[in-house]
Amino acid sequence: MPGTSHPARSRGRHARPLLLLAGLLACAAAHAQAPECKVLTEEHGLWMLPGCTLEAGKPRIEEQTLAQLDYDADGLAVVSAGGSFHYVTRQGRTQAVIPWDNGPDPLAEGLLRGRVGARIGYFDARLVQAFPTTFDFGWPFTDGIAQVCNGCHRGPADAQGHIPMEGGEWFHIDRQGRRVPDPATP
Repeated sequence: MPGTSHPARSRGRHARPLLLLAGLLACAAAHAQAPECKVLTEEHGLWMLPGCTLEAGKPRIEEQTLAQLDYDADGLAVVSAGGSFHYVTRQGRTQAVIPWDNGPDPLAEGLLRGRVGARIGYFDARLVQAFPTTFDFGWPFTDGIAQVCNGCHRGPADAQGHIPMEGGEWFHIDRQGRRVPDPATP
């Protein structure tokens, strides 16, 4: 009969908008409950990391998730959480590190620059602080020394987005955090 529709087709036509609405609500709910952490991978960049929550500014990672992370030769994986990069050991120890070229600060001469509150400290690959002293800023170690500053502050970003540190007292330290003479310039 022309002009009449089959009852099953009519129900399907009304069900489609409801299914679409249900799908959109499910997507919104999933997005709202998205993991608080992301994992940094060589192949894909940052990916959501289920099994990770943010507690007191640090990622807390479930054991089964720890076992699946991609660890480097130093036994460290990289997680982004709470607006910063964190190194993670296989045992779940974490340390927030400063960013370097859109990623986490790498180990330099066995030490990396990590966050200790608003200051910088130096940590080994086990994420143990190498010495208790912290600084307002510090460069990576080169030839056994690092240049650090106290009283310095962030300056305005340049055209490439790099932010210089300005002012303060600048000096050099050794791998035990002791002040050393400035190196000779070539």
